[in-house]
Amino acid sequence: MKFSTELHFETKQFNDLQPNELFEILKLRSTVFVEEQKCVYLDPDDSDYTSHHFIARNANEQIKAYCRVYHDECWHIGRIATHPDVRGQGTASQLVKNAINFCKLHESALSIEMSAQVYLTDFYKRLGFIIQESMYLEDGIPHIRMRFHD
Repeated sequence: MKFSTELHFETKQFNDLQPNELFEILKLRSTVFVEEQKCVYLDPDDSDYTSHHFIARNANEQIKAYCRVYHDECWHIGRIATHPDVRGQGTASQLVKNAINFCKLHESALSIEMSAQVYLTDFYKRLGFIIQESMYLEDGIPHIRMRFHD
């Protein structure tokens, strides 16, 4: 996997997102989750307000990858989405690593968890996540709860 050096990464809180950025984030999430994966659910939710939003942009400032992180009793990494034209270049790996480092830096005592699509289990294992529970359906897609382990 070759990481694209043309992308730059940033993290913003909800109130720091410009309207056009929020639109592009929601458009990418809809492209991946609604169009590609055929999930019909309300993607924007109240967790967006309290999340830290991780964004990867190309040289033209287009959002090419995204994930969000928020916490309650633990950190949650989710809504991981990459545009089809940057897949296989290490973008998602770098985005998730940035999210993990953020969590460890800000509330290191909290565990880091995610609800991962089952077909991506090996990808997340390579990033340090371990399986916590058996498979379940979320929006009609097999998922599994995973926790980061150093």
